[in-house]
Amino acid sequence: MLSSALLAVAFQVGPFYQQKPAEDYWALRPLVSAEGETTDVLWPVFTCHRDWWRFCYIAWWQDHPEEDSWQFTLLPIWFNGRQKDEGYWGLFPLYGGHPHVAMLYDFKFCLWPLWHRYRMPRGREWMTSNSVLFPFFSWRSDGAWSFWPVYGVNYQRESDHRYVLWPIVTWASYREDRDTAGEGYSWMFWPLYGQVRRARESQDLFLPPFFSYSETAQGAWRLRCPWPFVDIERTRTRSRTSVWPFYERSVNLDFMKGEESSRVTRFGWKLVEIYDDEVRVFPFYASGRNHFRIWPFWESETEGDVTRGRFLDLIPIRWVPSVDRNWSKFWTFYENESCPLYTDHSLLWGIIRWRTWSR
Repeated sequence: MLSSALLAVAFQVGPFYQQKPAEDYWALRPLVSAEGETTDVLWPVFTCHRDWWRFCYIAWWQDHPEEDSWQFTLLPIWFNGRQKDEGYWGLFPLYGGHPHVAMLYDFKFCLWPLWHRYRMPRGREWMTSNSVLFPFFSWRSDGAWSFWPVYGVNYQRESDHRYVLWPIVTWASYREDRDTAGEGYSWMFWPLYGQVRRARESQDLFLPPFFSYSETAQGAWRLRCPWPFVDIERTRTRSRTSVWPFYERSVNLDFMKGEESSRVTRFGWKLVEIYDDEVRVFPFYASGRNHFRIWPFWESETEGDVTRGRFLDLIPIRWVPSVDRNWSKFWTFYENESCPLYTDHSLLWGIIRWRTWSR
């Protein structure tokens, strides 16, 4: 008992200080905490890692030593960095260039939305897209162009798309492709009617997108009447019925055998979810193979043959590492850790500790 008390004093002082040398972890809450290569200062104000740091989620710096590159961003106005021995920078919306942002490569802009240009991979080639007074005027290196919303032409790998007075009149033609529904056409006169006729797919849309029915050559079909409230889908890999936001049942099927592999039933959109091995009632209750929660009172989680539990648990999301390091101890009055032989208990931040043995 004396050794346990000394350890409690040396390694934990109320909710304010805690140290776990075996886990390379210490915290002086709520000022600073460190776990492994991650350090928080007044989280979420500042967090740093081995090769990056972040300030208030609006400014961050990241290093890529294996690529000899780095980048700095201050949302939404400034970024700069280096990639492949070339520097880049941007002062948004005045002028700048970035080698890779989101899905865009070699992105450049000047007085945005007055002008911007970027590249995107298209098979083994690169496609360049330009825009003036975005989104009104745009053109691409593959011949696509747009005078939005009056008229536009868009080319994709297996299809050609056009519109007049978007979104009122749109139509497309499709070439044969093994990864899509095949050759055919589609058109829509919004908001009255639309039609899709392809080699392996047929679809009719009434008052799109509210009412539609589609079917494929493999016997799959989907009915929406009206979307998003009623959605019924039957395919070789899934059977789904949704009456949003009240009820949904989705069953995943084995592709070869057609047998059930997993299923989920939901009530109140995602407030109540019933899986094969888990039940969730957000945020109040969750019970699964490796965790149990009655929010905001109790939460436990099992990893291997070790189970950890705590009281109270005020955050409605399970085991958020940053919150656990910096804030959760202020309302966690009791914790335990169980293994097959015994359970260690900690009350009032380790001031009172005891062990109980399993029978």
